[in-house]
Amino acid sequence: MHDILHEFREPLNLDVRLSIVLESAHGLAYMHSQAHTKILHGDVKPANILLDDNFVPKISDFGISRLIAVDKEHTANVIGDMSYMDPVYLQTGLLTEKSDVYSFGVVILEVISRRKATHSDNNSLVTSFIQYHKEGKKATELFDKEIAATGNLQLLDTLAGIAVECLSLDVDQRPSMTDVVARLLTLNRSRVL
Repeated sequence: MHDILHEFREPLNLDVRLSIVLESAHGLAYMHSQAHTKILHGDVKPANILLDDNFVPKISDFGISRLIAVDKEHTANVIGDMSYMDPVYLQTGLLTEKSDVYSFGVVILEVISRRKATHSDNNSLVTSFIQYHKEGKKATELFDKEIAATGNLQLLDTLAGIAVECLSLDVDQRPSMTDVVARLLTLNRSRVL
């Protein structure tokens, strides 16, 4: 997904992007709550979401997941891409499903803005969306122009709101991936109607 979003910049309409986000969320929700053993990914980012020729996503690169499986959720060595890393995981070394939720929030922002998340003291992508949300403003200027048509703005604002909830610094305020899926399904159904 990273290459399609940022390198090749293939045209991606809103329906395709919403489908990619929804199906990726389904995969993470399955890993967290429906797999025989709970699987935490630990490095959710566009480069680890592969897309087939029909833009169907497959979550890949479970290296970090395997590294932490030995002692369940805690690791002394925090590993992963800082641009997508949960600040709580960074501070505590405790990887939880809510860590993946945080990272997924960053992924949603990349999908709707087509801007790369970069790690810095004030990650411009994450910080910008959170600031708009706190101020109660619409993030219209942050959306990718390819999908920012007037008829899409309400849906994009709702998607941005879901992402911002995923990015909450209070882990207990973040939705589960199952909740994210339910909200994305509702959003997708409203799009179809």
